[in-house]
Amino acid sequence: MTDWVHLLAGQASVEVVEAHRRALVAAGTAPEQADAQARAALEVVALLAQRRQRAVELAALNDVAERLAVVRDPEDLLREVVAQARRLLGVDLTYLALTEEDRAMRIQVADGARSPRLVGVRLPAGGGLIGRVVDSGEAMWTRDYRAETRIEHEETADRAASAEGLRGLLGVPLAVRGRVLGALLAAKRQERAFDDDEVRLLQGLAAHAAVAIDNARSRQRLAESEAALQRTLALDAELTAAVLEGGDLDSLLERVRAMSPAPLEWLDADAARLPRAGTVRPVVAAGALLGALAVDDPEPDPAVVHLMERAVPVLALTLTGRRAAERADRLGRDIATVDLLTRAEPDPAAERRRLRGAGLDPRREHLVVVADGDPEAARRWAAGLPGDPGAAAALRGRLVLVRPGRIEDLRRAWTRPGAPTAGVAGPVPTAELRGAYADARRTARALTALGREGELARSADLGVFAVLLSHTGRRELADQVQRELGPVLAEERAREVPLVDTLRTYLEHGRRPTPTAAALAIHVNTLYQRLATLDRLLGEGWRARAFDLQVLLVLHAASGRLGD
Repeated sequence: MTDWVHLLAGQASVEVVEAHRRALVAAGTAPEQADAQARAALEVVALLAQRRQRAVELAALNDVAERLAVVRDPEDLLREVVAQARRLLGVDLTYLALTEEDRAMRIQVADGARSPRLVGVRLPAGGGLIGRVVDSGEAMWTRDYRAETRIEHEETADRAASAEGLRGLLGVPLAVRGRVLGALLAAKRQERAFDDDEVRLLQGLAAHAAVAIDNARSRQRLAESEAALQRTLALDAELTAAVLEGGDLDSLLERVRAMSPAPLEWLDADAARLPRAGTVRPVVAAGALLGALAVDDPEPDPAVVHLMERAVPVLALTLTGRRAAERADRLGRDIATVDLLTRAEPDPAAERRRLRGAGLDPRREHLVVVADGDPEAARRWAAGLPGDPGAAAALRGRLVLVRPGRIEDLRRAWTRPGAPTAGVAGPVPTAELRGAYADARRTARALTALGREGELARSADLGVFAVLLSHTGRRELADQVQRELGPVLAEERAREVPLVDTLRTYLEHGRRPTPTAAALAIHVNTLYQRLATLDRLLGEGWRARAFDLQVLLVLHAASGRLGD
């Protein structure tokens, strides 16, 4: 196991992990054990790669944000934005265009252009993909600009695209406070698709560029009044100091309120969506509403409005940074939790460190919950559970919760609407968490196969259905099905008549012919013919065993849904 840790610490590739697995098998390790270790290692490799990529993207966005607070020349920052976009997305060309008074667009900066003539090109309103992005205010991409039919191919835009040899093209709007100022575009000279992460990354860079553009325009307007300019500089210095000091949202709001001649109110995202009297300035980043600054006055002092407008971008950057830090922290906890549930640690001191790294108390016993279904949807739902949240991670396509508490309390909390189907084990000492995880995972799969949606249960709660939890039990079940229903299954295969489904539906409807025929969508006479066949195959006394057969059929169906 130490070798696996060294491989992961060295940022091993998938090929290196696979080579190590083969080496272990060659050295005598059981293939099943080596496969399990390799799968766990690959999951950690994937999580680490994701974390490194997110760190690179976050560092780039933070770098742009820091420059936004101090750089006075917006052209320098816009050049950096397009350069960062080209580097992070791995494209051939990035460029930025701004709208003019007649809604036409002019390309301001570019990175990777074949000719310097691209900068300064003026594109008519609505032309090409860039016009579609500006008009709609939404991101758009095309695998091949030349063949794209969703846009209006305008001569100037097509000529510029042809001169640069553009094929794959992604555009996002430069928007601030509900206004679209232009667009940021990333292009390849070959056909290229763009995934959601790339779209979000370019949107984040566009948000910073839009802030820079808006700041520049604001400074230009404020230059008309020396007094207004001095207030702006003083305000920027104050907000810049707050950002550079690493202040959180509360400390920033405290500073903004201290500078305002009228009381300012902070609204969270939900409250910001509600209509209200007075003046509201939303705080938005990458198209997401994060909150708003509000003053209870429909026509406030211009100085108050100016303060709100200057503070909004800084608040957006602060909130974006906080969310990014929270995501990074969650990813670290996820990695620690996955490691805790998939790898044994013989060193007690190291085990305690692992538990604390996952946010768990080594002295307490914990419940292990495995929720079936979409892990992110389950994570959002579980965030509303009362008590200590413990640790959570997406593992093998399911959400796993490790949390202290009593199972009775968790059952009561699980009755909320939208609850995922979940297996639970424990509470157990920390040394038994891996076994509890395996038990809870098998139980979750069984509950889903049985159709018991939204239920939280232990393996002991399954009763006779606990046979589904082990391969041995399912083999015994298959043998029992063959003994009891073998002739029916053989007849069904030979005649291609759904006799097993007929028998199950007949028993589920209390052996009443009319509702059974309706459920099967067949004539009642056809049902009587099938029942006669069942009498012949199972013997006249089979109805006396109806309950046993019904349970067997339910188990058989659930076992089939479980798969291997």
